Amino acid sequence: MRHFVQPLLTGCDRTRFEVYVYSTTAELDDVTAALRPYAYVWRDMGDTSPAETAARIYADEIDVLVDLAGHASGGALPVLARRPAPVQMMGLGYTATSGLPAVNDFLTDAACDPPGAGHERYFTEKLVRLPSQFCYVPPAGLPRSAGTPARRRSYILFGVFNQYRKFTDEMLAVWREILARVPGGRLLLKSQVFFAPEMRSAAEERLRRLDFNLGRVLLEPADTGYMNRYLDVDVALDTFPWPGGGTTCDAFYMGVPVVTRYAARRSTRFGYALLSHAGLAELAAETAEDYIARAVGLAADLDTLDALHGGLRSMMERSPVMDQEGYMRALEGAYRCALADAEERDIR
Repeated sequence: MRHFVQPLLTGCDRTRFEVYVYSTTAELDDVTAALRPYAYVWRDMGDTSPAETAARIYADEIDVLVDLAGHASGGALPVLARRPAPVQMMGLGYTATSGLPAVNDFLTDAACDPPGAGHERYFTEKLVRLPSQFCYVPPAGLPRSAGTPARRRSYILFGVFNQYRKFTDEMLAVWREILARVPGGRLLLKSQVFFAPEMRSAAEERLRRLDFNLGRVLLEPADTGYMNRYLDVDVALDTFPWPGGGTTCDAFYMGVPVVTRYAARRSTRFGYALLSHAGLAELAAETAEDYIARAVGLAADLDTLDALHGGLRSMMERSPVMDQEGYMRALEGAYRCALADAEERDIR
């Protein structure tokens, strides 16, 4: 999430906005340390009750309060329920409505929530469609892809860097079928849980039960070399019905095309939205069979893979997903409109 939160602090128009941060984390870490210098005011509220946090926000005379966690564990919805600010928004860190009348707006985009699709009925908030739901800022100094790695070896490596909890048996069966149709292909599953020997053993047993050839599957824990590991992957495979967000952006930036599946529900559409913004909507599928066909088709076309590995970073940099200036001006416009609406309601 830090790569999506950073623009809110570094890209704001400081002649018109002062950004206060209310950090609810109980343990300070390198992420909070890296973001702290960019805030106008930073307040550590991890040991503070929701009522006390709300009182602090009210005393600071905050105009627009943006929540970044929703119903996630340790989130601040009990603070927003007390309405310490006249305008309250959420988005980025949670995929669904708050359900709170006290929250005015939900930040999204037209790919996740298409106009006319009726998604408004699933929200208590007003949908605010930005050029992209996310603005992505990658780590600095990352190397570029030198082309699809399959050129220098004898097989295609598919990669899944999403959380293991997103792996359904249905999704695993789809990946097994892709391997069946790509002779010699291998599947890299990289996830934090594989640090634990018992989790690795459980995953291997699960894969055997689903008729995987374990000789073609690599299980690796996440590590500090996570981004560089993408340079060894030819095609990234997304999860369904809970796709990646940050992992998809990371893959694109490292030159790796991502095959995703989506449906009508907004929580399935993050990969589709990111591919659409980057100009690669054709890699998004609506059915499992089409997902398989897209992955197998890419694996069979090394020229296209080479072109994507060489060009995806530039495509990302030119897309709304990395247009920090455009994203922040649109977001700040949404702040001003929402505040004007709140003031008009008060007048009435």
